[in-house]
Amino acid sequence: MKRKIIAMLLAAAMLCVSFVGCGSDDSKKDVSSAAAVQGSVDVSNVKLIKEGTLSVGMEIGYPPFEDKAENGDPIGYDVDLVYALADKMGLEVNIVDTAFDVIFAGIGTNYDCVVSAVTITDERRENCLFSEPYIDSYQAVVVKKGSDIKIESLKDLSGKSVALQDATTSKALLEDMIKTGTVTDCKMGPSEKVLTAFTALDNGEYDVVLCDSPVADTYITNYPDKYELAFLDKENVEQFGVAMAKNDVELQTAVNEAMKQLKEEGFFEENTAKWFA
Repeated sequence: MKRKIIAMLLAAAMLCVSFVGCGSDDSKKDVSSAAAVQGSVDVSNVKLIKEGTLSVGMEIGYPPFEDKAENGDPIGYDVDLVYALADKMGLEVNIVDTAFDVIFAGIGTNYDCVVSAVTITDERRENCLFSEPYIDSYQAVVVKKGSDIKIESLKDLSGKSVALQDATTSKALLEDMIKTGTVTDCKMGPSEKVLTAFTALDNGEYDVVLCDSPVADTYITNYPDKYELAFLDKENVEQFGVAMAKNDVELQTAVNEAMKQLKEEGFFEENTAKWFA
């Protein structure tokens, strides 16, 4: 996948830049004014792990948000969003493929932010700042095509075996329902990747998959002979956002301004049509 790199760094700055800076005790460096003027969003006060580059933690393998093209390049809704944000800020992009169950621990050290279908929750707000939300999602239950399993609410997961991805809101929700007795006699199978959860469903190891609705839609659309939607929890909306370090107000401000401009330009409608058609 070819990308147009907008940010041009000063030659002198290039000589002293490394992953953690140039002989400084700070883990982040100020963005040079030369890089800042390239975009429409002011990032002169933003500090980044690598000067002139927006480093992003992302778990590649959560389509349609994050996936790999045939040549190995990252593609997906979130990937396009990252490049659009960086374009507005006049920055290059460095995507760091990271397992989701440890992805938040790398903010501020391995990357500047996380863009990886991250649901904004009160628990995550305790350790992270979030951008304005950029997409809505719902919990969805997927079954094999032609299954006789009937799910009218998440309570009907009682007595079922449920495959899902580890460290997600799907897991947190089901754990809470089991803990409170709302769901009983439920076998839960967390996997590192959502792909593994669907493979477990294919193999008959689990009755259903619990996941985000855009992911469910993608699998059902791509494999209409294999999967069907059993339930969509429309009463409880979840929202995805960009996660940043708790004290990184400058980056939060820049990201929100970039998102505002993208919204005004119709980017989100176009990106949604592209990846969720």
